[in-house]
Amino acid sequence: TVNDAGTTYGTALLAADRKRLNRTVAIGLDETSFVRLADTHTSYATTVCDVQHHQIIDILPSRHFVDVAGFLDKQPAAWKQRVVYGALDMSPTYAAVYTVILPKAAQVVDPFHVISLANRALDQIRRRVQNEQTGHRGRRDDPLYRARRMLLSGEEHLSDKAAARLASLLTLGGPGAEVAIGYRAKERLREFYRTHEPAKARAMLEELIEHCRRRAMPPELQKLGRTLRQWFDKICNYHLARISNGPTEALNNLIKRIK
Repeated sequence: TVNDAGTTYGTALLAADRKRLNRTVAIGLDETSFVRLADTHTSYATTVCDVQHHQIIDILPSRHFVDVAGFLDKQPAAWKQRVVYGALDMSPTYAAVYTVILPKAAQVVDPFHVISLANRALDQIRRRVQNEQTGHRGRRDDPLYRARRMLLSGEEHLSDKAAARLASLLTLGGPGAEVAIGYRAKERLREFYRTHEPAKARAMLEELIEHCRRRAMPPELQKLGRTLRQWFDKICNYHLARISNGPTEALNNLIKRIK
C-alpha cells in the first residue's frame, strides 16, 4: 500500500519536473545491478544522468537498446537538440543508443574505464610473465608480485626511492622487459589525459595505438591497441569538453548505498 502510494505520488512529481531535463547539454548512461535474484538472474537498470549538474534524470528498469533508446526518443525534440555530449563507458549498446537517437551529440568514453583497461592489460602481462618465469602464481617474495601495487600507481605518485625499487623489481622479475613495456604504455595513456591540446592529444593516442599493435609487443598490449583503435574518436572527444561519466557512476553508488 505504501509503495503504491509513493509510486503514484512520485510519478506525478517526475512528470511535473521539467527542470532536470531542460538545463543540461551533457548526459551520461550507465548500468547498475538493481535486483539480484538468487539462482536465476540479475536485473539491471540504466541510470540517465545530467553529468553537467550531477543530477539524475531518470532510472530505467533495463539496459537493453530498445528500452534505453525508446526513453530518449520520447523526450522533446528541443531537449534532444540541446544535448551536445553523451558520456558512456565502453558499452556498444549505449554507443548505439547515442548514434541512433542523438546523432549530433559527441560521444565521450569515460577516462576511468580507459585507464582501467590499460591497468588490466598490464596486470595480465605481469601474471603471465610471473608464470613463465617461476612456473607458479605470485608469491610474497617474487619480484613481480611485490611490484604489483606500484605498477598500478601513477608514476608521479611514486617517490624517487619507490621508483628505483620498482625499476629493480621489474629487472629481476621480468628480464624480457614485457612488464616494463606495459607499464610505460599505461603511463603514456595517462599522459594523454593530462594533455590540454586536443590535436596534440590525438596524435599522442595515435602513436600509442601504433606502438601497442606492433607484432613484437606483448599480446595483451596488442589487444589493448585494438580496443583503443575501435573507440579512438570517442576517447579523443574527452578533450573537447573534459566531461566524464563519473557523476553517473557516483549516483549509481549512492543508489546502492540507499538500497
